[in-house]
Amino acid sequence: MRPLAILLAAVLALAVSGAARRADAYPQYQLARDATCTGCHLSPAGGGLLSENGLVVAEQASWLGTNPEALYGAPLPPWLHLGGDVRGAAGAVSNGTPGGAAYPMQAEVSAAAGARGVTVHVTGGLRRPQGEGGSAAHVLWSREHYLMWQQHPDGSEGLYVRAGRFMPVLGLRLAEHVAYTQRFGASPLYGEAYAAAASYVSRALEVHATGFVHDSIASAVEHGDGGALYAEARLGAHAALGAGAKYASSDEVHRTYAGLTGKLYLPGADLLLQAEAQLIHQRLLPGGTVDQLAAYFLATRPLVRAWLLDVGLGHYAQDVSVMGLYRDCVDVNVHWMTTSHLEWLVTTRLELLDGGGGPNGGYALLQVHYRI
Repeated sequence: MRPLAILLAAVLALAVSGAARRADAYPQYQLARDATCTGCHLSPAGGGLLSENGLVVAEQASWLGTNPEALYGAPLPPWLHLGGDVRGAAGAVSNGTPGGAAYPMQAEVSAAAGARGVTVHVTGGLRRPQGEGGSAAHVLWSREHYLMWQQHPDGSEGLYVRAGRFMPVLGLRLAEHVAYTQRFGASPLYGEAYAAAASYVSRALEVHATGFVHDSIASAVEHGDGGALYAEARLGAHAALGAGAKYASSDEVHRTYAGLTGKLYLPGADLLLQAEAQLIHQRLLPGGTVDQLAAYFLATRPLVRAWLLDVGLGHYAQDVSVMGLYRDCVDVNVHWMTTSHLEWLVTTRLELLDGGGGPNGGYALLQVHYRI
C-alpha cells in the first residue's frame, strides 16, 4: 500500500499548492457553489436537467462560455425543459494484459414538462443490453421517467414527491459510476427501479425516503424490492455529514446497505473533500451470509479557469471474513470544460488486487462529454 499512499500524497500536494485559487463553479462543488444539489438541478437528488442557476454555472465554469441553454437557446415554451448527454471514450485498458479500447458510453435525451409544481420527467436513449453474451447491439429505453410534485416551484428548497422509475437516493451520488461505493455499493450503474419517494431539501438539511420494486424486464443489477433512507446535515457553510441505509430483498438474496458520508470544503485551498463508506450485509438463500465493505475518498480542486482536478482513493473488501480478498484503487481525473456544452476528461486508474498480490490493472482514457 506504500506506493498508493505516496502517489496520493503527491497528487494531493499538487491539488492544494497548484494554480490559481479560484472557485469556478462545477456540479461537484456542492458546498463551494451552493448548499444543495437542487441549487443547479431540477431533480431533488441532483443530476440530469439543469435549472436556470445551473445553466449560469455551466457557462461561468467553461473556457469559452457560449449559450448554456438546451440547443443553444432554441425557443421553448416556459413549461418545457430539454437536455441530454452524449459520451464516448478511447484509450488504454489493462486487466493484466494491456490493450486498447474505444466505446460509446451514453446517448440520452431528457425532458421535463409541467406547471404549478407538477412535472413529468423523462430520460431515454440507447443502452447496450446486459446479459446478452456480449452483444454489441443497442436498444432504445427509458432510464428514468417519473411524475413529480414540488412544494415551491420557483425555488430549490422544500418538499418533493415523485413516483416512477429512478435511482433510490443514497450516499454521495458522484458523477463517476466507477467509484467503489457506487460500483459495488447501493447505487450501481443501471440500478434504477420503480419507486415512490419523498424528499425534503433545505440549506441546513436534506432527507430522502424511497420505497421501490425492481424492474423485472430491464433491470440487470437490482433484482430486489425494498426501501432506502438518506439524511444529510450541513455543519456551517462548508461541511456536511450524512447517513443512510438501503434494504433490498429478492428470492436469491437479502441485501442491507448502511453508510456514512462526509463533505468538507476548504476555502483557502479551494479544495473539496468528499468521503463515503458502506457496509454491505448479504444473506444468501437458502443459507449463508457475506459482509462487504466499500469506501471511496475524492478530493477536487479547480486549477486555472475551466480546468478541474479530481483525485480518488477506493477500497473494496469482497468478503471481510476472508484475508486478502480486496482491491484498492487510485484515480486521477482532469476535466476541461471547453464550452458550456462540451467537456473533455482524461480519466486514469491504478487498481491493485489483494493489496498488490493479485493481477493488477488500470486504464487511461480520454472521454468526451457533450451536453445537448
